[in-house]
Amino acid sequence: MPNQYTYRALTPTGQESAGVMTADSSARVLDQLTTQGMMPIEVKIVPPRRSVKLFGFMRGGNTEELITFTSNLSTMYKAGIPILRALSMIKIGDQDSRINQAIDTISAGMQNGQPLSEAMSSCDNLFSEVYITSVAAGEEAGKLDDVLDELAIMLEQELELSRAIKSGVRYPVMVICAVIAAFFVLVLYVVPRFMGFYGKFGAELPLPTRILIGMHTAITTYWPIALALLVISVFSLKKILATESGKAWFDNKLLQLPVFGNLVTKGNIARFTIMFHIMFQSGLPIVRTLTILGGSIKNSGIAADVKHLAELLREGRDKQLVSSEFKYFPEIALQMMAVGLESGSLGDMLKEISKHFSREVHYTSRQLTAILEPMLTLVMGGFILLLALAIFMPMWNLIKVFNN
Repeated sequence: MPNQYTYRALTPTGQESAGVMTADSSARVLDQLTTQGMMPIEVKIVPPRRSVKLFGFMRGGNTEELITFTSNLSTMYKAGIPILRALSMIKIGDQDSRINQAIDTISAGMQNGQPLSEAMSSCDNLFSEVYITSVAAGEEAGKLDDVLDELAIMLEQELELSRAIKSGVRYPVMVICAVIAAFFVLVLYVVPRFMGFYGKFGAELPLPTRILIGMHTAITTYWPIALALLVISVFSLKKILATESGKAWFDNKLLQLPVFGNLVTKGNIARFTIMFHIMFQSGLPIVRTLTILGGSIKNSGIAADVKHLAELLREGRDKQLVSSEFKYFPEIALQMMAVGLESGSLGDMLKEISKHFSREVHYTSRQLTAILEPMLTLVMGGFILLLALAIFMPMWNLIKVFNN
């Protein structure tokens, strides 16, 4: 699988140039630099980033800008405008924006004889391997216009799914943050005031009040230790997630969460089938497509299922596409792919699978608030009950003290 390499080289005019290039090996990078008339100084492999992303295949950049770029390039290419001329006409946002710098890099690469896909691979992780490989397959098969259309549609669906998921989790996250903020305000600022007030009368404080006072004392006394433990925990978690086994453990636990794990699974399956459809339609072999997709999916649990699917098809065991062979792949997706393979209509089946799971993601995200509402209500109710008991129960005790 291709890797990212950083390089430093001297141009024919003697100036130093630096950049990033995607290639199968460092020797390939040296060959490409030499072909461009540059003298390599240093070539280093970029270590893969094991980021904990839940959704999506794109490595970086603004999705909206990528949609605009892909759509414009597709429209101009279908209109008969040469790629180089089209690239010189496309400007998106600020002159110095990342996408415009990428367009300049692509133009320079193509002027040096590189194909479009190879020039895109030099754009500092802006385009994913799936995107670049699809473009390369489209160039080779003479279907570049179709591939660009499909990629634009895929990016729009990616953006739509991401927005649906964000809108679904926004309200629960806001409620939880509000409860946490209110808790700290109460414990750090409100509790000290009525501690002094009730202490003057020597009245016995009820349990809820003593709990809040204990929390106040613990937070104000031991906050350096708590902060140190938090920093150590975050640092340790990052170290664990930087390993294959640690990331696999985290991703598997994430997919096993109630409600949210199901949403993550459906979102990844929807995106997987969208990309599978694009690469299959561009003429790439199925096993190679699945191998690339297995390395592009961020969640290692879903990626393991995709790699297992590639192994089954490589060995000709397409009859074993059943849920018992996979950990997370839904039965309906496997059945539809099996039917598509048998009937020769895999492309159509993949499109239908992506539509089905995209609708499921939208439905689940819309219902997420309703699903979580009972739990949020319970948390809010418990918090308000504790607050009310902690404040008002001592008042009843004071009334008894005054009466006595």
